[in-house]
Amino acid sequence: MALPGATRGPRLVSKLFLIGLVLLAVPWLSYVQLVEMERLLIQGQQNAQLLIARGVAALFNERDDLFNELPVRLEEYESLYAVPLYESIRIDGSVVDWDEAALKGSRRFSQQGETDASFELNLGEQVNELYGYLDIKDDIAVYRNQSDLSLNTADHVRIEFTDTTGQRARIALTFSTPGFGTGYLMTTDWRTPLDWTPINDVIGSLERSNDGYQVEFRMPIAKMAHGRDFHISFVDVDDVDSRQQRAIVTTAAASPDMKLNLVVLRSIEAMDLIAGLEYVDTKIVVYDQQQRVRGESDPDTSTRNNEGTAATGLMSGFEFIRPLVHLLTLGETWTEFSVEDSRERFSRAIEDALAGNPTAIRHLSDAGIPTVMAAYPIRSQNETLGAVTIESDINQILSFQQSALRHIVFVSGLTLLFILVVTVGFSARLAYRIRRLRREAAGAIDEYGRLTRTSLEAEVHAGDEIGDLARAIDSMLTRLKEHSAFVERMPRTLRHEVNNPLNTLSTSLENLGQAETQAEREECINSAQRGVQRIGAIVQNLADASNLEDALRSEEREPFDIQGLLKSYVENLNRGRDTPLFVYSGVREPAMVSGSDIHIEQMMDKIVDNAIDFHRPNSQIKIKLEAFENLVRITVGNRGPTLGESTHLMFERLVSRRSSKSTSHFGLGLYIVRVIAEYHGGTVRAFNLRDQSGVLITVQLPRFRASLASAA
Repeated sequence: MALPGATRGPRLVSKLFLIGLVLLAVPWLSYVQLVEMERLLIQGQQNAQLLIARGVAALFNERDDLFNELPVRLEEYESLYAVPLYESIRIDGSVVDWDEAALKGSRRFSQQGETDASFELNLGEQVNELYGYLDIKDDIAVYRNQSDLSLNTADHVRIEFTDTTGQRARIALTFSTPGFGTGYLMTTDWRTPLDWTPINDVIGSLERSNDGYQVEFRMPIAKMAHGRDFHISFVDVDDVDSRQQRAIVTTAAASPDMKLNLVVLRSIEAMDLIAGLEYVDTKIVVYDQQQRVRGESDPDTSTRNNEGTAATGLMSGFEFIRPLVHLLTLGETWTEFSVEDSRERFSRAIEDALAGNPTAIRHLSDAGIPTVMAAYPIRSQNETLGAVTIESDINQILSFQQSALRHIVFVSGLTLLFILVVTVGFSARLAYRIRRLRREAAGAIDEYGRLTRTSLEAEVHAGDEIGDLARAIDSMLTRLKEHSAFVERMPRTLRHEVNNPLNTLSTSLENLGQAETQAEREECINSAQRGVQRIGAIVQNLADASNLEDALRSEEREPFDIQGLLKSYVENLNRGRDTPLFVYSGVREPAMVSGSDIHIEQMMDKIVDNAIDFHRPNSQIKIKLEAFENLVRITVGNRGPTLGESTHLMFERLVSRRSSKSTSHFGLGLYIVRVIAEYHGGTVRAFNLRDQSGVLITVQLPRFRASLASAA
């Protein structure tokens, strides 16, 4: 029955569900650890690359010659730059595979401002090879006649420079048809070759356009001693019959007083030094003070691009959920650098290194690949000659991070789902068991407080705490049943017990009025007094249980010989009997016990009364005393009915083993035995005899020793 206004809290299922949600701390801690691990790994890679950059910079320290060959300005020379090329160049007369940055440095050359025979020149360098692209304006195409021994009678390209021997080298690229041409070393008059052996390491290709030619060539830089007085010319022939040279347009400086100096930004020696390091999948670049590239490694760009594309595909799912996870877990907004931001960070890092400050950054490459770059200054005495950068992608770290995050999300999700399902299922089962037990327990007593059932069925055989609770409630119902039977029997017992002395008292008082002699009156008075004493004894018997504990608390303990007490007690029991009912066996020496000998006798009275009531006729009651080192044991056995299963309930208040028809006992005797035994620090137990022919009650009391008492 629910109490009105009773406080109600969360149900058991809700509490266990909330406890299950606490497990969300597991993926939270895992993500925090993952973020810290990512930062640690990236920081470690930055530090490692700074150390590598420092080692590479040490190779270029004090190497002024590698940087001074490209001064800002040479006297009498104007720079003609061959810019670095980063994409693979195919010699096919097309410009589509040239870098956008390389095409920005193009220059146009013409003869006295004429358009015909003018050309636009782009020069680039890659892996110690010089690449050239000429966009030539020529409305009439004249190709070489292979039967003509003179090579200057058709449109062709001339390259002139100083070779490694210090001599002027002249190479003519001639084309008999569109496509690949042939290069020859020429004489000073450019008419015939020095020999008719083509130069295999100089490759040229020509394609015809609507208004001219597109010529592309490649030659080794190692052929040139230096780039001063480097010239490229186009020879225009318009008359197919006469094959006379109409114009020769050559590269020239803007000022007539200046000459052209071919500037190959990447130094061959610097490239060789970097190549000797053999760092795989790592891009090394050396810059001078003008941020011009003087040397760089040549990692496999195709592998890098493929890895970047694959990594980008793998990271797409991670990057999609990363901002939300980061915000929910750490409360921080997740930001990733764009390519534009990365370029700005990259430029600032190089400027810092050129200023003498080593630095390391994380950024995105132009292809969008996450990269770590370290920049370290190159020094000579007190000056900074340039800077070296070490750049490598961090796809391995990010792939590990994505794999770890997927593992965390997958395992945590499954674990949480499993735990929540198990928790909800367990709590639902637990709540069902508790509700079932509650219904049975509540239904055992009606609204008037009367027992409707004396045992439970739910959870009585369970081995957990709910089973313990069910068994405790079941035991309580059993005791309540016995108590109810006692309460129901109590009025009849009291009526029976009190009516007899009351009848005696009433009869005595009536006879007292009719008595004629003094002897008759005294007899009536004595009879009335015995009735009053019997009523008082009944009341005293009911009060013994409650008064006993108070009496024991005020009792002083003294040592006494229990062996002598029991021997004398049994002798008194047998006195006046023709045949001894009680048989005593004890020890030969005194057995000292600390306590109250009067209450020990009271305890024995209750045990003996119980044994007399249940013993088999013509059988004896045996009383035995055993003494051990630390305790004494009193045993009282009788032949008769055996005990049931609930032997421990015999020693409870208001519990009686007699039938309901017995009206002269209140179930307090064995309860008094237990109270007295526990007061003396002992225990009492009841057993059936081994042959199931009777009952044995044992009381164990601690033995008193003078040595222990004096020590205490």
